[in-house]
Amino acid sequence: MPPNGYLSVTGIASAQQYLVATYSSICQLIPLPEASIEGRTIRGLKIAGGEGGDRRGVLLIAGIHARELINPDLLVWFALKLCQAYTANSGLTFGARTYDASSIQLLVNELDLFLLPLANPDGRAFVQLPKGYAMWRKNRNPNPGMPCMGVDLNRNFDFLWSSGIGTSPDSCSDIFKGLGAFSEPEILNVRHFLDTYPNIGYFADVHSYSELILYPWGDDDNQTIDPAMNFQNPTYDGLRGTPGDSLYREYIPQSDLDWYVSTGNRVRDAIAAVRGHTYTVQQAVGLYPTTGTSEDYVYTRHFVDSSKGKVRGFVIETGTEFQPPYSEALRVIEEVSAGLVEFCLACQRTVEETLRGGAASAAR
Repeated sequence: MPPNGYLSVTGIASAQQYLVATYSSICQLIPLPEASIEGRTIRGLKIAGGEGGDRRGVLLIAGIHARELINPDLLVWFALKLCQAYTANSGLTFGARTYDASSIQLLVNELDLFLLPLANPDGRAFVQLPKGYAMWRKNRNPNPGMPCMGVDLNRNFDFLWSSGIGTSPDSCSDIFKGLGAFSEPEILNVRHFLDTYPNIGYFADVHSYSELILYPWGDDDNQTIDPAMNFQNPTYDGLRGTPGDSLYREYIPQSDLDWYVSTGNRVRDAIAAVRGHTYTVQQAVGLYPTTGTSEDYVYTRHFVDSSKGKVRGFVIETGTEFQPPYSEALRVIEEVSAGLVEFCLACQRTVEETLRGGAASAAR
């Protein structure tokens, strides 16, 4: 059994209902179209105040991997603290890191903040059952006709899904990718957020563990020189997935890479200020090569279809255990919440800079 203290699936749903009932002027519940495999309703939240135009959206998700219990608790705690501070016109303090009231007002008044605290409720429910399995990672798809249950939801996104890089076609594997990209209803809900709210321009998927802040790409080393060497070019099929070789490197525009590094460093520094734990900012492939993952998929959407806005995404790997004792979980929640405030403020600043740049171009 996991340690005591973590919210149950019902507890997370109740926390969301409480937020909406208590802070109805800024917080609304978002029912998502796909129920889980076992029929559970999955809901998101939207936090937004003020009436400003040209609002950019930030999407935060957690709980894709069932055994990573800390992160759904983190997102509902973060939402609660943000709503409390905004409503009271007060600041937020996380250990030695403080954000003043004006920063919190700015965040809520200028951004649309979307949260999906628990993407995989069936998996979490199984992990927390007395006769469940505490280290279960996947969803609970029975995979009819196959020997084992479950799909790794973070190998089910439509980014090089068929490549086999960091994924498995074996249903008994912890990294089983499913029968097709977006075969799983829980992942369709993430895509629904992006399709329904096209103002979403920033994304963070909160996982455990390793104290890492990861940015694209996950399939191979990055390069900023050759735009034709990219995930859509079939010339390079079969050559991806081996970091350090000279055969392939994934293209990323220099401006995007610069943003990822500078923003990742801001998030790292905010986390470290709370109690001295310094997360490492690195390209995702540095952990291990992967495909079908959330942060890469959200970033691909603009490259695949230029009519879609660019979404810059991170994965944050919290803490040093999947299920630390809850006393330690609370410390991790506090430090990463500081990082999430910093991430949102960085996104808001980027929106301002983009708008100023567009106005300057129009003036010329």
